[in-house]
Amino acid sequence: MPTASERSKSFGVAARDYDKYRIGPPSGIVDAVTPPGCETVLDLGAGTGALTRLLVRRFPTVYAVEPDQRMRDILAENCPGAVALDGVAERVPLPEASVDAVLVSSAWHWMDPALAIPEIARVLRPEGMLGIIWNRRDRSVPWVADLEDFRRQCTNSDDRVETRIRYFLEEQWLPVEAPFRGVEVSVLPWQASVTRDEICGLLATYSGYLMAPPEQRAALMRGFRDYVHGDDRLGVQETVRMPMLCHYWRAVRV
Repeated sequence: MPTASERSKSFGVAARDYDKYRIGPPSGIVDAVTPPGCETVLDLGAGTGALTRLLVRRFPTVYAVEPDQRMRDILAENCPGAVALDGVAERVPLPEASVDAVLVSSAWHWMDPALAIPEIARVLRPEGMLGIIWNRRDRSVPWVADLEDFRRQCTNSDDRVETRIRYFLEEQWLPVEAPFRGVEVSVLPWQASVTRDEICGLLATYSGYLMAPPEQRAALMRGFRDYVHGDDRLGVQETVRMPMLCHYWRAVRV
């Protein structure tokens, strides 16, 4: 089975599909994870810029740190107003006390909190905010839960990522010595409009699919299309309202 490191680096091979099909966070999440008077924001583990493009509309200075050059190139195309930097959460390429908020969208589970938390604290100004976001499909809806089970079964995926996400959605995981206070955990329900073909494209952006041999990927895509287009619960229209939950965890720098 591929290691977490190998899986985390698999997305760059399909960076444009990742950018096209992954459902980014809703615009309303920005207010929930940034402090009053915020002017300078760091999007850490920014990928192709799904969150970054929301930030550049709101704040005068936006840094986007992403280690994969392929993802970062698309980010730079999408968000020319952001400063795109090569780096990781464990070694942030910014000076001390240089940002008002550090945001991590659907990437914290790839990071090492023991190393990332001190680095984030280093670059945050006093009273700055750390906001961690997970934008997920709402598995409490039966057809969505079945779709997720189908994807995992087809690609032999396990629940390690889901287990880590559930852990980080708890309030008490932060080490007691970490210089943060006022931990809050909440969720923003919303819906995304997607076509059935876009759902198939979305299923093909996960590591279990991307790391499969080409002939297996072709068979998987046929299976994705048969399943999605054959599920009557999605309605009769081509466009589907995908139920989403944008979970967030936030804390203030002491």
